[in-house]
Formats: sequence, structure tokens, C-alpha cells
Amino acid sequence: MNRPKRFHPSGIALAALALLVAGCSGVATRDIEAERASLQRDPVSMNAKNLPEAHIDASGAVKVGTDQLPLTDGQRALTRDYRAAVIELVDLTLSGTARITDHAMSRVLLASLIGRGDEAGEKVGRQAEAMVHSPQFCQLLDKVQQSQDRMVQSVVTLRPYAKIDTRAVENCRAGKPYDASI
Repeated sequence: MNRPKRFHPSGIALAALALLVAGCSGVATRDIEAERASLQRDPVSMNAKNLPEAHIDASGAVKVGTDQLPLTDGQRALTRDYRAAVIELVDLTLSGTARITDHAMSRVLLASLIGRGDEAGEKVGRQAEAMVHSPQFCQLLDKVQQSQDRMVQSVVTLRPYAKIDTRAVENCRAGKPYDASI
């Protein structure tokens, strides 16, 4: 006996929900791409406890609070190198984040509907953790640390803003937790 196919509104709702969430992850990806584009034009900020924020612009000029630091051409080259290294690291992070979020939201939501949301969320967390311990990321973190150290040797005013140390790079490579706030 042939039975008519049944219409399952819950299946349609799930498909519509998956498309909606996929669209949200597309918005997140576009936001990340816009952030990547703004990296090149916006100053890189540095923070230190109880000190005004410092900014390094594309020319290598440095402002601490509202005061422009007088820099030699050599110092300006060092601040530009540091800024370029930071941008390269942040760009890698944003690029990796875009790849992770591309389908993560829909996967987690659909997994939640079948009782496996925690597993899907943990997988996304593992992907993010792997990204910040990848050889490429750790190599760029080392590059930032080295350029930071060269910069603050020459531009002494920025020493309190230097936060990345050799231990952070070593912990990155070893897959251990580290603090690498810039």
C-alpha cells in the first residue's frame, strides 16, 4: 500500500533554522574580513597598567596618550617593524577565526537539537586552541616578541608596554597556556 508522503514541519523548520544560522556565520565572517581590512589603516594600540594608551600608526609615529613621541628615523623603522609583526599575527588570528566560525554556528545549533551541543562546542574550542598553538602562530608570536624587544631597547618610553616575553613563545610552542596580550 502506497502511503502519501507526510509533510514534516519540524524538518522544514530545522532546515530554515540551519540556513538562518549559516547566514549569521556569514555575517560574522564578513565582520572579521572588515576587521582584517581595517588593520592596515588603523593605528596599533598598546596598553600598560596606569599609563595612557600608546598608538603606532602606519608611518611608525607613536602617540602616548595625546603626546607625539619624538623619534629618530631608526626608531621609527623599529616601531613600523613591530606594528607590521603585530598586524601579521592579528591577521593570522582573524583569518583562522573566520575559518572556524564559517560553519561553527550552524553545526553547534544543529548538534544542540540532537543533544550533542556540548560536543560540538568543545570541538570549536579545540579548533581555536589548536590555532593559537599552531607552528605558524607561534612563529609569528616569536617575531612580535623579537621586534617588540628591539623596539623597546631603542624607544625606552615604550618599555612598560612590552608584554610578550620568551616564556609566552615557549609555552605557545609547547601547547601550554600563555598570556600574549599586545
